[in-house]
This record gives sequence, C-alpha cells and structure tokens, in this order.
Amino acid sequence: MPNPLRQLLRPRNASDYTAQLIGNGEVKTALDIGCGTRSHLTPFRPEVQTTGLDAHAHAVNLARARGIHDRYIHADILTDDLDEQFDLVTLFGLIEHLPKTSGLALLDRVEKLSAKYILLETPHGYVPQGPEFGNEFQRHHSGWFIHEFEGRGYIVHGTTGTRYLRGYMAGPKCNFPGCLLLDEALTLLLRINRNPKHAFNLVAIKDVRGVPARHTREAQP
Repeated sequence: MPNPLRQLLRPRNASDYTAQLIGNGEVKTALDIGCGTRSHLTPFRPEVQTTGLDAHAHAVNLARARGIHDRYIHADILTDDLDEQFDLVTLFGLIEHLPKTSGLALLDRVEKLSAKYILLETPHGYVPQGPEFGNEFQRHHSGWFIHEFEGRGYIVHGTTGTRYLRGYMAGPKCNFPGCLLLDEALTLLLRINRNPKHAFNLVAIKDVRGVPARHTREAQP
C-alpha cells in the first residue's frame, strides 16, 4: 500500500503534467507519437479522444490489442504527411532515440500537428542506453538540455529524481544501499520540478499559440 506521506511529498511526474494540461478543459483530442504499449493519455479517455502514432507496425498492433488509444496511425512522423491537428501532442521518451538533427526536425513537425499544446519527456543530457530487450530502437542517439527547449518557447520542469544519483534507465547510479532513498530526499531538497538543472528527466511544455499580448495598440483614426 502506498505511503500517504510519500505520495503527498513526491514531486510531479510526466503523468501529473499531462493531467494538468488536460484538466484545464481545452484538450479534447491528443496524439501520442511513438505510442508503444503504454500511454499517459489512456486514463483520460473517453473525455479525450486519443490517437497513437508509431512508425513500427508491431508497436501499433500491440497498442491496438491492449486498447491503449481510440485510433492508431502507422506512419513515420519525420517523412509521412499528416493533414490533421490535435489539441495536445505528446512525445514520451522518444526524442533521445533520434540523432540530434532528426530530433530538431521532429520538433518542427510536431508544432504543425499541435493546435494548442506540446508535451515531451526526455532524459536531461545524454544518458547512454543500448538495444534493451533486443530492440535496437531502444538505443539512445542524442542528449537534450534545458536551453534547447527554452530557446524554442518551452517551459521546462524536472522529474524522475536527480541526475546525480540516477543512471542507466533511471536506476541507481551508485552501488550502495539506500541510493534511491537518498535520491528521493535530495529530490525534495533541490525541488527538481522548479529546478530542472538538477533533474534526471525533463518535461518540456509549449503552448504553440504563443503568449497573448498584455497591451493592445489603439486603433489609428
């Protein structure tokens, strides 16, 4: 049974930030790029119509078999044209699997697919990872930093513990008993949600509509 105090004190994660965006009532449709076999969007159905997109037919078939989304698209987001927009476009643990140039192209593409929000999660900096579970597509090819997202208009938060005590696949970086418990305490002390420079993972959120003007120019006679 979860410890109520730990649940109360725990920092926000990608699911929490997704819920916050959807909770404002503006999101009715969402696209999960690189959908895999699980999604942070699933709990918000049927109020939000979700679509899973993946370039790999096997991933799409698995997601469909498990009822992860309402719709599915088998396509390569970098090369195939999509002629629709969604209120929210998400990329959970995807961009780090692409070379940097392809990742930048991906960010350009998703801005055209989103009518309101983009939310992505990725490790902070380059975290080596190989072809886990025999899947070559699990390999990491790039690392991403706060300034790269902020320079494109994203607000960046930190999640998943600290980069000091987390390592491969977000597991303990150091081989001593209690490493992850220490990481939990350090996470609270450093307030990683507000100070992503200390975080192992980054959650970056962008409203593609931009920031509304505070002052309007009076009409000229």
